[in-house]
Amino acid sequence: MCTAAKPRRHKLQAMAYQTFRVEITRDETRDAAPVGIEITAYIDRMPETNEATVGRLSRAWRGVWNSRLQYTGDFETLAEALAAIMAAYPEADRIRCYEYSVDNEFPVEVAPLLRSGEKWLPGD
Repeated sequence: MCTAAKPRRHKLQAMAYQTFRVEITRDETRDAAPVGIEITAYIDRMPETNEATVGRLSRAWRGVWNSRLQYTGDFETLAEALAAIMAAYPEADRIRCYEYSVDNEFPVEVAPLLRSGEKWLPGD
């Protein structure tokens, strides 16, 4: 007796690894210089350095980082990264964003995040 084979269902594979690295810089040559905030999404690749703390922003270690880098941290989700930024810099209104996947040799700049009230929205 022949039975019909059950159709195969393909499961989408979850991303193997993703981390959101936040880097906060300040131009120390200007007294009232605003901070610059960047988030790089590392997709299926590890950041080249591991001196950033996980789950919180902390002071950058001067021996490793450029002196302009003030704070850094690695986060599992974008929401956690944004919450840490807002706690440290509630006046922040723009975040430069990058994606760095295994397919790219260098990080690729993507649309910045612009603050609208308490939300962050992609800009142009």
